[in-house]
Amino acid sequence: QSQDFYRLLAVVLFLVAIGLVMVLSASYVDALASKTGSFNIFIRQAVVGAVGLILMTFVSVLPMRFFFGISRIAFFGAAGLQFITLFVGKEINGNRNWLQIVGDFAIQPSEFLKVGIILLLAYNISNTWNELDDGKVWRNNVMFAIGGLGLVIAGRDMGTGIIMFLVIFGVAILAGLPRPWVLGSAVVAAIGGLFLLSQSSSRWPRITAWMNPDAPDPLNYNWQQDHGIWAIAAGGWTGVGLGNSKMKWSWIPEVENDFIFAIIGEEGGIFFAILIVAIFVWLTYILLFAAESNRDLFSKYLIQGLMVWIAVQATVNIAVVLDWLPVLGVPLPLISAGGSSLISTMGAIGVVLAVERDRINQQGRRKS
Repeated sequence: QSQDFYRLLAVVLFLVAIGLVMVLSASYVDALASKTGSFNIFIRQAVVGAVGLILMTFVSVLPMRFFFGISRIAFFGAAGLQFITLFVGKEINGNRNWLQIVGDFAIQPSEFLKVGIILLLAYNISNTWNELDDGKVWRNNVMFAIGGLGLVIAGRDMGTGIIMFLVIFGVAILAGLPRPWVLGSAVVAAIGGLFLLSQSSSRWPRITAWMNPDAPDPLNYNWQQDHGIWAIAAGGWTGVGLGNSKMKWSWIPEVENDFIFAIIGEEGGIFFAILIVAIFVWLTYILLFAAESNRDLFSKYLIQGLMVWIAVQATVNIAVVLDWLPVLGVPLPLISAGGSSLISTMGAIGVVLAVERDRINQQGRRKS
């Protein structure tokens, strides 16, 4: 296989390994307090990581015609699960985005819908690549993807919805969306987003509190981000040492999930936090190079979509922890605790590995 194949595999496995270590450290206190066993959250994440590794390996050996053929099925299947979740889903932190399967086992269909949307966009755009200067073609290409986004918004998961919109918007721009449509879509999205946020009794006060950090905050809307910043500040340049975080002792809600980067900064220090950021930048570069090296349009747009997803979500998560954005509730890819997120991301990486393997095989056949 190519060097990029092994670079991508190495980077992903490194991030997953770092994630397991940090989930163990960050979740220890919460798991202990829940009386389910101090290693309960870590064990679940380790099992999910093993499942994700198996899935990534299996997906990486599948032919590209398989992914092309199931693109629409994958999207509508994930969208169907998201639709069902609106009626029988489990509500967590005000979002109805979880589908209870059995016992404590639940999935978050929106995580798989992200992959479905990217597959559908790659399929539609690659099939209409010579008509992309026609606005009607673009409308048809993104119509169902926007519908999937609407299902997530209907479940009140604005964080995931924002990520999905940025993925759709990013893929469209990279595929050549005409400039008037870029500007028009941005304006409509901004107005629509502000309207939806203003209708929320919980999110709008959080946003206004974030915009006015010096104002009184009797409901502690800024509590999570304030303590996240304090955690990173306490770590300094070299960190307080693995397992020695003080802020994970119930000072930061969802510390092993959305705010795990705060513990990375506190225990590993700013140097280690910068290293994690640099690795995500490197991962983005690897995906960008893989996309640009591919002659097959479906494969190219597919990798671009996955690249935008991982890069944007990692950026948003870290920006929230650093108090550059209001709390949106999105995990740090490959690192945060969460089964659906880890499995869907590793499965998506498996698709990229399959694309790269197929590209090398095609080059070999052309040379022979």
